[in-house]
Amino acid sequence: MTKYLTLFLFLISFSAWSNPCQIDIHPKNYLLSNSTTLLSKSLIKKSTCSKATETEFIRFLIDTKGNTSGKQISRVFSSLVNEKVTIKPDRISVYKLEDYLTERLSFSKSWFIREIKTPSKLSAITLDSSENLSIDCPNCNYPGNKSIRVIVSNSMSGANKYHMLNAKLQIKTRALVPKGIIKIDNQPLSKQMFREEEVYTDNPSSLFTNINTLNFYKVNKSIDDRAVLINDLVPVSLVKAGIPTKVILDNGIISLKSVATPLRSARFGETVQLRSSKGNKIIVGKVIDYNKVSVEL
Repeated sequence: MTKYLTLFLFLISFSAWSNPCQIDIHPKNYLLSNSTTLLSKSLIKKSTCSKATETEFIRFLIDTKGNTSGKQISRVFSSLVNEKVTIKPDRISVYKLEDYLTERLSFSKSWFIREIKTPSKLSAITLDSSENLSIDCPNCNYPGNKSIRVIVSNSMSGANKYHMLNAKLQIKTRALVPKGIIKIDNQPLSKQMFREEEVYTDNPSSLFTNINTLNFYKVNKSIDDRAVLINDLVPVSLVKAGIPTKVILDNGIISLKSVATPLRSARFGETVQLRSSKGNKIIVGKVIDYNKVSVEL
């Protein structure tokens, strides 16, 4: 029985390799979708392969990037599906449109084109060998929402086709993201509540990123699974009016410690007046920690 089963499987495999099928796609392909159904309609010009093989090929293309040959793709894909599949044409390029636009429009390695939307809900922009792609985005020198015009030029006919896109030009940066839901409880934050990760944003200056000063703040709204913004936080009072606090007197060469009484409650970074414990002299310092003020001499 085992021998018959082995022979049967061998015959199926031999039949698949001895009767190759062919998939013809466009020479140049810029993907806007990960949907195999939509991309099959956009990318495949004609095919003698089964729908199952076509679907697997589209999945293969989604993970492909760059310029290659039909022969190379045929060889790699055939080995993956254990079936002889011929891919045409001879020269093929495949890019995610986000990646292609990022390479051409970004002024920095940390700038990225993301969340592309098209009025016609295109799944891909495809070109023939005589066509070339160019990009027009006059306002892509700063982050934010962008209108991008994609121009498809035909060198043979001299005709142009246009696609209008809406996208976000964002900056990849590191941010603090809560490990769980942080609710309003009037308690100072701690490092243990957060993790650092890379995020995309239109405005990096709006992010709160100083993990070492988290314990000087509390949230003014519940936050969960997103980068923490400066506007999400309010500072807590680190010194209280009438309660003696430590004072560090520093002139850049020597540092002295003393005690003084704040005339009002103050938060991290704020300037506050204090009454010295010696002689009732009024001094001015900057709040740097819980019950701690720095005074420059």
